[in-house]
Amino acid sequence: MKKLIVVLIIITGIHSIGQELPTNPENGFTFPIGSKFTIKMYPIDSVHFNYSIVDFEVYDEILPTWENDSLFSKKENDETIEFYFGIGTHGETEKEREENMKVLLMFKNFTDHSLSYSSDIQREENGEFEETSNVGTYTGAKGTEMWPYMIYTIGLSDFKELE
Repeated sequence: MKKLIVVLIIITGIHSIGQELPTNPENGFTFPIGSKFTIKMYPIDSVHFNYSIVDFEVYDEILPTWENDSLFSKKENDETIEFYFGIGTHGETEKEREENMKVLLMFKNFTDHSLSYSSDIQREENGEFEETSNVGTYTGAKGTEMWPYMIYTIGLSDFKELE
């Protein structure tokens, strides 16, 4: 069943990037590395959410791991979550920055909901997706996921209210 969901996410994600925005609300989409995107949450019931992609653009700049407040909007609750998925680093010297390079998924939650979600990553180009852990996203808060290895694509699905 998990493989079927991942295949559906991949198909939906590939289809969604070629679509006009916003997309129709779905359970999940995939996003390539070097992306900036905003999703809007749509409740299915009191716990589960679908989402649509309301903004998507290529973002190939190096992300600042820690000092990144300026990347995100200053908006109030509008039922969206902003994401950056790319390469990030920190450090004083070029050598430190090189040693601290990591793949980052950074986000800020502008919804009234603290949410859990499933995330699947593709570590090889055109490779299989594998599940990865995440911390969820909390109302009004920024979050960062980081990996020490290359990730080409990430799939986000199954958003639901945290218990």
